[in-house]
Amino acid sequence: MRINLAFSGIVAVAGLMIAGPAHPQGALAEEIWSANFCQQAVSLAQQHGESPQALNQVDCQGMADNYQPSYWQCVFAALKADARLKLEVARQKCLVGY
Repeated sequence: MRINLAFSGIVAVAGLMIAGPAHPQGALAEEIWSANFCQQAVSLAQQHGESPQALNQVDCQGMADNYQPSYWQCVFAALKADARLKLEVARQKCLVGY
């Protein structure tokens, strides 16, 4: 997990450097943070024993520009608060307030 988070941080910095002025850096940073929080939520769901089939349906890179980081933070917090909660249920709960 620690290696994954460190790698995500390196990818985030590299992404910001590569993007330059072609892509507004604020939007790119938000996409990167969103993808990172999504990956953390998926990882936590995996630790809680969620099936690989359910987790494989979540594409953190593909969804990064669809959801703000606060949405994925909500999902992660919901999963952390209740280890029995499934990722899809946590996502639905957070969509209500999104």
